[in-house]
Amino acid sequence: MRTVLAAIAFLTRVPVATLPGSTSTVSFGAAAFGLVGAGIGLVASIPLVLPGAAAPAIAGLLAVALLAVASGALHLDGLADTADALVAHGPDRAERARRDPAIGAAGGVALVILLGLEVAAIAQLLVSGGSGFAVLALVFAAAAGRAVAVGIAAGARSKVTRGGLAEGFVGTVAARDAVLAALAPAVVLVVALVATRSAPLAAGLAGGVAIGAVLAVGVVRARGSLDGDGLGAAVELAEAAVLVVTAIAVAWPAGQPR
Repeated sequence: MRTVLAAIAFLTRVPVATLPGSTSTVSFGAAAFGLVGAGIGLVASIPLVLPGAAAPAIAGLLAVALLAVASGALHLDGLADTADALVAHGPDRAERARRDPAIGAAGGVALVILLGLEVAAIAQLLVSGGSGFAVLALVFAAAAGRAVAVGIAAGARSKVTRGGLAEGFVGTVAARDAVLAALAPAVVLVVALVATRSAPLAAGLAGGVAIGAVLAVGVVRARGSLDGDGLGAAVELAEAAVLVVTAIAVAWPAGQPR
């Protein structure tokens, strides 16, 4: 329970009180990131059931807005700062750009593109697969994005930036945490396949998280280091990749439900 509460406190803006006796090994609750991510995705899915296919664009926009509100735009800020760092020349300028509280042009463009893709993907899922497909995809995307960040932290320990949030987080993450974090999206994937019997949906979810993980690793390599903003970018990239790839897979002529 301490691990779950710690993950809720770190990943969301929900005011929770951690249980007494907590230790540094569960201060971030990395093992529960996938579970808490699934919960965030479930809350954000409410507009997909209410307006749903009747107003897919509005429902998609509201869902993405709820994702941002629930997390306090924590990961979006990381994506913007990482984008600004990637276009800067030289490691010193890149680090200054990342730490600058103002969002630069690259960060702004990255946010617009990513959020636009997410809204469009959710709207397409509502049209092509209905609210059930859209909800499953969003819950999986939110869970998988946060699980990918734990996996990146466990696998890129040698690249962590010293003295920042990432160092403290990576210091608490073990390979076991990455496996546990991946359990929630794995369960959602199985539920999606059993409930819908849609191979395109399952393939889109699995393929999307694979592409998202590759993108996240690519960002770490391009930066040459792993920092807190990079972890936030990993969450957003994986989340968006799942939604976009799944929307394409379901909308493909052979994959549309009959």
